[in-house]
Amino acid sequence: MAVIARMLAGHAHTRPDEVAFLDGADGRELTWRSVAAHTHRWRHLARDLPPRTRIGLVAADPLAFTAAYLGCLAAGFTAVPVDPRLTAAELDTTLARLRTAVVATDRPDVLPGHPTWALEREGPRPVRNVRIRAGGAVARPAVLLTTSGTTGAPKGIPLSEWQLVHAARRVARHHRFGPGERGYTPLPLFHVNAQVMGLLTTVISGNSLVIDRRFSAGDYWDRVRRWQPTWLNTVPAILASLAREPAPPDAVAGRIRFARSASAPLSRDVQRDFTAHTGIGVLETYGMSEAAGQITANPLDPLLRRDGSVGLPVEIGLVVTRPDGTEAPPGERGEVRLRGPQVVSQYLELDGLGERIRPARTPDDRLPTGDVGALDEDGYLTLAGRLDDVINRGGEKIYPQEIEDVLRAHPAVTAVAVVSAPDERLGQVPVAFVTGRPDAGLAQALHGWCAHRLARHKRPAVIEVTPSLPLGPTGKVLRRELRVEAGRR
Repeated sequence: MAVIARMLAGHAHTRPDEVAFLDGADGRELTWRSVAAHTHRWRHLARDLPPRTRIGLVAADPLAFTAAYLGCLAAGFTAVPVDPRLTAAELDTTLARLRTAVVATDRPDVLPGHPTWALEREGPRPVRNVRIRAGGAVARPAVLLTTSGTTGAPKGIPLSEWQLVHAARRVARHHRFGPGERGYTPLPLFHVNAQVMGLLTTVISGNSLVIDRRFSAGDYWDRVRRWQPTWLNTVPAILASLAREPAPPDAVAGRIRFARSASAPLSRDVQRDFTAHTGIGVLETYGMSEAAGQITANPLDPLLRRDGSVGLPVEIGLVVTRPDGTEAPPGERGEVRLRGPQVVSQYLELDGLGERIRPARTPDDRLPTGDVGALDEDGYLTLAGRLDDVINRGGEKIYPQEIEDVLRAHPAVTAVAVVSAPDERLGQVPVAFVTGRPDAGLAQALHGWCAHRLARHKRPAVIEVTPSLPLGPTGKVLRRELRVEAGRR
């Protein structure tokens, strides 16, 4: 029996009527008994299919997704979570690229040409049993995710059950989760953060989790007051938004141990503004799908946390390397690389040429993350951006995050992203896109702001004030779109 299956069976036996998962919007519940019942239905369907048959999970309902995801893992299928907001045409293309054999969904009318299992209250029910085909899959992981695609074409990330469970245990140990804890997450469930940090740590720890299908600033603190979580799963965009909303009552904030931030860089200003406004401390972390989530985290003790740092490695090998692959000394920037069995060893190329495996690690068995960072003398990691985001202005290397931090500190700015634009003389120049208080003179004011705070070569050539920045589902800025826009100037 799979590890997840044993854990679910254990909870169903020892605490069958305790709430495991709860819908934050309407209060619907999944008890451990009902999760086990769903798992039984999934294992029944697995009898007629090969192990690790790929199941595309397309569910907007948070409890439907939760039961299906855990059921897939317990039954020995390969779970392939897909963004439920995609159109029918996009879903068709995505499911074909991911070589799914069946789509399990709470909207079974959307894809009439696919073998389909409807996700119902009692569990999955086959509604279209057209011939199920393997579709040329060459890998059989427990979960198949894809890279974000914010900087290029997405790749497949195959994760084993061991890697997922190990990651969830690392998170649970570091955050000191137990049966008395309750989390609250409005993050998209098709992303690794919500799956491992939310769903799987709940199974590992035996605690409970409140899930919302989307973030709503206006409803957020009312939901927190109603369901009384002890920790919050957030991203920087959520923290920035909540810092501008009315603060929660002290009695509500006082129950919360921390707000965990992940999935995107967190500025010091947003972190300080949120804590000063709400009284809730922020636990900044760093992770990626290739490590099944968390890589580093700040200590739980607020006195040991370091502003601007994503914390210390959590039971994972991490080094910062120079371009020649040698380790950089403390304080020197380089590429963050990972090592250990908890890190994927291969990617899947997912395109029209067929599914192909390619190594994810270098010959010295390290995974290049593409992230630029530096370790201090105590081992705390500070990130500076992505390697492919570095701007080469006439031979001077510029890290966008440094410019972004300066612009974000201006009181009229709410969000900012800096990207490169081609330049005939210098090769590349930085262009800044900012959102903020409507003001015809804001761009000019920001040029003056930068002139006093940045060296000349780091100052943006153009500052564009825009109503919004293009964001992915977890709050990451889609820099690829901004680079296209910047290239038109």
